Amino acid sequence: MQALWSRLTLLTFLVLASLGASSVDAQESASLRIGQATTSVSFLPIWAARALDTFKPRGIDLKWTAIPGGDPTVLAALDAGDIDLAAVGTDTALVAIAKGQDFVLVYALMSQMSLELVVSNAFLERNRVSPSDPLQKRIEALKGAIIGVSAVRGTQDRLARWLVGQAGLDPANDVKVALIGAPPAIHAALDHEQIDAFLLSPPEGYLTEKAGTGKIFIRVGTELPGVNDLPFLALVAKKPLTGERFELAVKAARALDAASERVLQDSAEVAGAIQRKFFAKEPPEALLTAVEAMKTGVAHKGEFGSPQIEALLRFTAETDPAVAEKLKTRTADGDFWTNTVAIAAMKEK
Repeated sequence: MQALWSRLTLLTFLVLASLGASSVDAQESASLRIGQATTSVSFLPIWAARALDTFKPRGIDLKWTAIPGGDPTVLAALDAGDIDLAAVGTDTALVAIAKGQDFVLVYALMSQMSLELVVSNAFLERNRVSPSDPLQKRIEALKGAIIGVSAVRGTQDRLARWLVGQAGLDPANDVKVALIGAPPAIHAALDHEQIDAFLLSPPEGYLTEKAGTGKIFIRVGTELPGVNDLPFLALVAKKPLTGERFELAVKAARALDAASERVLQDSAEVAGAIQRKFFAKEPPEALLTAVEAMKTGVAHKGEFGSPQIEALLRFTAETDPAVAEKLKTRTADGDFWTNTVAIAAMKEK
């Protein structure tokens, strides 16, 4: 009986110790609110970090949310203090910064242009064009096309107009943009021939081809010069990023770095984890295709290299000259972008 009592006492002590440790962990965990405009897999480090749960070991209680309305709405939430970090397209962030918003790019989430232009079968038949045709012919075929986007004046909108301009078409008048919404709604619009095309990251093109409703028409990042090596998506913070807010951003960067490292080491494992946790209805090969296509975009571990910043400014000058003009004297670290968070994150504690 004495032995039994001793074992029960020890068990009780261990349970209470465990509960106490959990309580301490909970107290030490810092809440982090990240807002994201779409559920696109192009935000690969965030999906990987959530699937692999790399935030918790770094003392973060993640509060992630998808905010409808596109990147401008996410940035509005950041400005209002409703979120701590905004996961958005860099071009949209630069527009806000040029208007005087106190934002700064703190972590490169995707350092390559990942968007693909996908068109319907009806579009291909109507224009007698094929994905194997020369690039110039394919772009010219977009004259008069209706392209579905998630947000008017957002990244997809600007890129669509920039794209047609590469073939000498009028960006303002030779392509029509229709506000549709999230990727599932865009797919439905293409299937019902309400739109001719869309610009989304993998695996959306793969899924369209698998469904037999359209084809990947242009792989923007690999077929167009000057856009592959630019920070396409980033985490944006509100200035001044100091004290506890800076430390929280560094912890977030460490969690994202750990997830990106796993992507580079074993993309199949990470793709499987993302698919099982967040995209269970999609075929596993779709997620693997997406991760494989975009994994080089996470190799920078959040850093903004000089070539990437230069590429971003060149692209901005082509898509929105007024914004580029306002930023041309603000190109140093600490102006509209910074590496302080990424560098601090690499110094793992």
